[in-house]
Amino acid sequence: MASSDAIDAIVDQLDSLTAGTSDRPTAAASPPNSREQNATTATQANGAGAATEVADAPKKKKKKRKGGKGKTLPSGFEENFAEAPLTVEEYNKDKELYDTRKTVAERIETAVQKYKAKRKLDPLRHQLLEAYYHLGGIKTGAKMFGGLDQKFIKENDTEEIARFKATDYVPESMKNVGVERVEELDDDYEDPEYTVDFDYVVRAFVTHKIPFDFGMKTPEQIEKAVNTIKNFLNYILYHDVCPEFTDNIKQAVKTCDKANEELPICAVLSDKLPGDFNKACSTLFGGYWSYMTPREWAKVDGEGDFKKPEPGFSKDKALEIHRALIEELPHITYNPNKPPKEIYKEYASLEVISIWLPEPGSPLKLGKIVCKSWTPEESLPIASKWSDPESLTLYCEKTITQYAYPEMHFGCTLHELDNGLIYFDEISGIMCSNFLEIRDEKELEVDSDDLDFD
Repeated sequence: MASSDAIDAIVDQLDSLTAGTSDRPTAAASPPNSREQNATTATQANGAGAATEVADAPKKKKKKRKGGKGKTLPSGFEENFAEAPLTVEEYNKDKELYDTRKTVAERIETAVQKYKAKRKLDPLRHQLLEAYYHLGGIKTGAKMFGGLDQKFIKENDTEEIARFKATDYVPESMKNVGVERVEELDDDYEDPEYTVDFDYVVRAFVTHKIPFDFGMKTPEQIEKAVNTIKNFLNYILYHDVCPEFTDNIKQAVKTCDKANEELPICAVLSDKLPGDFNKACSTLFGGYWSYMTPREWAKVDGEGDFKKPEPGFSKDKALEIHRALIEELPHITYNPNKPPKEIYKEYASLEVISIWLPEPGSPLKLGKIVCKSWTPEESLPIASKWSDPESLTLYCEKTITQYAYPEMHFGCTLHELDNGLIYFDEISGIMCSNFLEIRDEKELEVDSDDLDFD
């Protein structure tokens, strides 16, 4: 049997080990290899059993590194997207790339290439930007010697590779755009064919190309299209590509904001005008809608009572609408036994001067749209009978009139009747207040051989 002194010695040794464990310093303050030292002490004191207990302690799991696969990178067009702050290195690089001693054409060409390398473009945004660049004079084409060798790929990042592969460029005819030249000091001086005007090009693109060439009508479509152009303009401002045109670019951004407000309204009106009252007048008095009266279709291949839907009103429906609403116009004489006749017709381009709506709760259903003749910018003057701002008042349902606003434009056919009524039909387009249509050289090219006047 072991002596009491030996037992006491073992108990004292165990107590000292327990105290050492509870008083052990944290990992941040532990001396190097402290865990190994503690494990060695336990082994010496308790043999293999204590060492096994330490070894079996739960180990801290290592965090796995996340790979790049499956990661969704931002496109640069997110609603709350903002350019990251420039580092000193990026700032200095921009100063070098967009040095004002370089021509505007050279700086814009570089900016376009870098912008496209930094944005993730879906097919629609790509198509929109290509059309916008083309309207502004930037061409697209395959580069000669455009191949990339492995050395180039290894020595450059993805942005530089994308820039090298870019196919957008400023043609030679526009290389000197924005360059100041003094006629007295330049023997080869010619009046510049092109000028730098960001707002002019943006106006034409968002007010004409987007609604008419691309056919954007829904608010979502319009916002995506307009904000694609606005995103590029903000990139130009952020990287200070053309500091001498900052005010002009800021105005172009405002033009985008205005288009986002007005284009959806124009789209709504393009579906609603000319309204039931004018359609009824047109149906009854020989206008455009008189050729659109519904007809019953014969049964086809035993399809029962299938009828193809057609726009327009029947004569009876048109007469019902006309009689109900013409009473709201006491200055117009109407004799159902003697239908009015058309005395004048004009294909008109109009600008809205003001609108009038009945008071809330009024039984009246018609509103007024006061217009004047309008000649679009960059177009030849249009002669019209109604050039006086107060000489033309059109009538339309108040539910439609409420969408019209001053300075809005629209094209239509005007019909004047001998009883004093003027109605309109055949809407050719509803246009923003700052509407601008410009055509590039390719669109304006006309082959004289195609014109035969003999």
